[in-house]
Amino acid sequence: MQTNDDEADSRAHAKAQLERMAFFSDAVFAIAMTLLVIEVKLPHVTRFDDASLGNALLSLVPSYVGFLISFLVLARFWVSHHVVLGTLRATNLRLLWANLLLLLAVAFMPFPTAVVAEFAQLRVGVGFYSAWLVLLGLLNQRIIRIGISDPDLHDPRSGAEALRPLLRASWIPIVIGTLAFAAGIAFPFAGLAVLAIGSPIISYILRRR
Repeated sequence: MQTNDDEADSRAHAKAQLERMAFFSDAVFAIAMTLLVIEVKLPHVTRFDDASLGNALLSLVPSYVGFLISFLVLARFWVSHHVVLGTLRATNLRLLWANLLLLLAVAFMPFPTAVVAEFAQLRVGVGFYSAWLVLLGLLNQRIIRIGISDPDLHDPRSGAEALRPLLRASWIPIVIGTLAFAAGIAFPFAGLAVLAIGSPIISYILRRR
């Protein structure tokens, strides 16, 4: 009886540690996604009239696009992160550090967003943002690979098989970021088009495959 109680306590402790990591991760994602809007500055107008305000608002279109793309990017990573943790029953130091590296990249996301919004017409601006998207994808993929490779982390009801579709889907932001980087080096606005317009199309094609 004592052994069964000890095992139950151990499972409860492991689950509590996993939930603690999930709560912390949710907070970082929420803060990063909220901070994205800070880069959409209040427009500066030289004259207090409708035409000046309208022109000033239109000049902020790159900021609107950057905010929308980055919010959806982080939302996709949060959904993946949420689903991955839902298939696990415990955590360990390896997973904790991998998760912290992902959160580091997530917390930094408002800066690449500000860069691409301000320098959307420059190759370096688009390339920097696209490269950061690839990095996010690789860090997210590492968490999934750790979950697959360590049986002690698996929830018995799902197992590693539940993570394999997520591993395949984790290639989507990596492919999109790589294509956007390549297109952006040639033509900056082509890179933005891949991020804004091509992303849903590429995602659909890869998911079908």
